[in-house]
Amino acid sequence: MGGTPVFAHVDINNCYVSCERLFNPGLKDRVVVVLSNNDGCVIARSNEAKAIGIRMADAEFMVRRLLKEHDAVMFSSNYPLYADMSARLMNNLARYTYTLMVYSIDEAFLALDNIQHLNLNDHTAMISRNVMQHTGLPITIGVGPTMALAKLANKAAKKRKRPFLVLDTDQKISDTVSDFPIEDVWGIGLQYYHKLTEFGIKTARDFRDLQADFVRQHMTVQGWRLHQELWGKPCNVIKDVADRSKGIESSQSFNTYQTDIEAIEEAVAMHAATVALKLRQQNSMAMTLTIYLRTNKHNPKHDQHYPSITVKVPFAANSTHQLTRVAAQAIRAIWQPGFHYLKTGVRATGIVPEGEVQYNLFSNYEHSREQALAELMDELNGRYGRGTVRLAADSFERKWAMKQDFLSKQFTTNWKDIVVTK
Repeated sequence: MGGTPVFAHVDINNCYVSCERLFNPGLKDRVVVVLSNNDGCVIARSNEAKAIGIRMADAEFMVRRLLKEHDAVMFSSNYPLYADMSARLMNNLARYTYTLMVYSIDEAFLALDNIQHLNLNDHTAMISRNVMQHTGLPITIGVGPTMALAKLANKAAKKRKRPFLVLDTDQKISDTVSDFPIEDVWGIGLQYYHKLTEFGIKTARDFRDLQADFVRQHMTVQGWRLHQELWGKPCNVIKDVADRSKGIESSQSFNTYQTDIEAIEEAVAMHAATVALKLRQQNSMAMTLTIYLRTNKHNPKHDQHYPSITVKVPFAANSTHQLTRVAAQAIRAIWQPGFHYLKTGVRATGIVPEGEVQYNLFSNYEHSREQALAELMDELNGRYGRGTVRLAADSFERKWAMKQDFLSKQFTTNWKDIVVTK
């Protein structure tokens, strides 16, 4: 593969379960599941849980008996822990590449082609060993000449129960795609899967054998790019900058129906603060906020109401104080009495780099003061734990907070939960 692009795809094996096991070694070899918001359904499973038939998105109440029979351990989603461990993984991976793209909380793409005198198998094995040593997280790595083949190699390695798989020759690529299910190929969604099965396409090799013009006609340019990538021709590139076009969102379901504006306003304040923090972390600012409310569409006993409002921030901002004030005013504009609300959220769009914000001559907005205040809050929360300092609008009681009956400790983000050895 000399002179050609080389991509690596890395992800954490059973991410949320692995994070829980890291701080509780007694969970090894046991059936472990992690539940979604409000402990509703299964969103992560250990291999032992998969073996007894627990499926992704199974409702907790439907598998409760099965889990009890196998002495399973359940956890509520501990997002602060998972996010922190994810950050540690990404910081470690950045040591082995000149370009890293964080694709999700548990996976990333690395560019490896500009590293001199690189033996791909030795380098990949070294990354796998070092990540385990430095973070304690088990990972799988797939390597190939395109991002699609790297992702495919990762899944193939998992099926073969290997820590990594390097597709560095045409023969290895051909052998791997020959029996790889088409539904497991990156970029093949449900719609494409049904369309391809109509043409008798069952494997990645079947898909590769199609004519490129036929693929473009029936699957548009995205399908054509995937087709080319499976032949080892790169059509996607790793981006090492945040994609500001998609926006930043924070949302959450309540643990019970909420009818009082005060409780809903507190939740919105928390989401606005979360969005503001994420903006500051990527050195961006938002020009618009969308605030929304949702009732439970699955409950016919209650009247339905799905209001939302998009408001322009007076001046692009990433200040917790500024965004919270805008969000609080917006939620009061769309809330109506008599409805049983189950979810609320805040979404920031119109995102621009922090250094490109313009203020007009007649503005009395104290940008430097807002920034200094936000930086101070970030420093204190970073030192003493997230949520140590917050605005009064974001209540400490949070009676509306989601149900988390099986929540583990925040081992890496809260001083009182840090593991102590004797």
